[in-house]
Amino acid sequence: MPDWGVIPALRVTDMAGSLAFYQETLGFKLEHGGPAEEHCSLSFGDARLMLEVAGSFYTPAYNEAIRKRLGTKSATALYVQAADLAGLQRRASEAGVHIIDPLADRPWGQAEFTVEDPEGNWLTFWHPLGDHTH
Repeated sequence: MPDWGVIPALRVTDMAGSLAFYQETLGFKLEHGGPAEEHCSLSFGDARLMLEVAGSFYTPAYNEAIRKRLGTKSATALYVQAADLAGLQRRASEAGVHIIDPLADRPWGQAEFTVEDPEGNWLTFWHPLGDHTH
């Protein structure tokens, strides 16, 4: 297994709902955990992502700090490389996902679009221009 330099951890209030969103709507693969777990690991191609609820997974002080931050807005967006951007955006749109920024070619050399998950986290799906059709 490769070493991962950074694996984002998104804190969520509803693990089952979040897993359904990431797996069924966006196509992430569950690597570890499940709807009743406090911690789950997901993958999307080479990308890795963790979902966590504030339960008893960490120390009481850390769990309380997580609870205080849940639901607060963040300016962070996670960038996830994907091949079929048009298909992924269409699937997300049909599922009622909030599209923050629709699919477009960007002047920095990539096509991308951004969605918001049920917890308010932003994910930008992208690929280099010329690599795939969209």
